Amino acid sequence: MNEWEWLTDTIPIGQRDAVSMSHLARVHNLSDRKMRREVEKARKAGNLICSSDKGYFMPETIADIREYASREGSRIRTGRACLKPFLRELRRAGIG
Repeated sequence: MNEWEWLTDTIPIGQRDAVSMSHLARVHNLSDRKMRREVEKARKAGNLICSSDKGYFMPETIADIREYASREGSRIRTGRACLKPFLRELRRAGIG
């Protein structure tokens, strides 16, 4: 058993069977916040846990992986764009 099987074994394969964060949290007796952190740690460890508006799932196809990577990349780019003016202001203030 790898370190993350306790989690990945409870996440269905394929988007059509995706489960909500609150479902995972209940199954593992964790708060939603703690469960999100565990999913994040599992992803950082290399586990391909996808999410969509339908919930969390393990990828069934390369298309699932591509779709998740595209969505996550877009989210990151948007976050960077929103952060830029704040960093610019800190530099102007001599802080950043």
